[in-house]
Amino acid sequence: MSSQKSSHYMADSKMELDTNRKAWIFQPSGLNFVWGGDSRYWVIPKEPRVPAEMKMVSWLEVTGSFDKTEPGKAYQIGFKISFKPEATGWDGAPLAMSAKIGKKGKTVWKKIKSVNQNKGGSEPVNIPDESDGQFEISVSPTADNQDTKLQFGLYEVWTGRWKTGLLIHEAFVQQV
Repeated sequence: MSSQKSSHYMADSKMELDTNRKAWIFQPSGLNFVWGGDSRYWVIPKEPRVPAEMKMVSWLEVTGSFDKTEPGKAYQIGFKISFKPEATGWDGAPLAMSAKIGKKGKTVWKKIKSVNQNKGGSEPVNIPDESDGQFEISVSPTADNQDTKLQFGLYEVWTGRWKTGLLIHEAFVQQV
């Protein structure tokens, strides 16, 4: 077994139910961050309600999973983000989210257009927002003995440009 530290941050899979919002909340420590195991690229807090801070990456990939889905139900997925005032590399960056049900499920993609409008905003905002429309995925009503784990993510892997200053406050999954 290797003692070498991974350059990726793997989630501790903690999530909490926010009864006011009727949503399951994933703090940054409950998400997986590509390059999150290296503090040159990300700072992943151990404390609750402190955002993860992107120092510098050219490959944004933040993922999570949710295993409390039910057959025949639909789920809305989103992230709460903000930007540091000195954030760079986001102009025209094609931010996208994905989701699928089960390992062999079909991946559904959603382009997030609102991120450029939010750049420089220090107040956290939910993405996708109203201008993007909700991002939802449904579990088949006949999925009783199948893998129904919801896998989701936030990505910008296409430009190859270095980006800085993104703060990820949480991800959320909500039954609709």
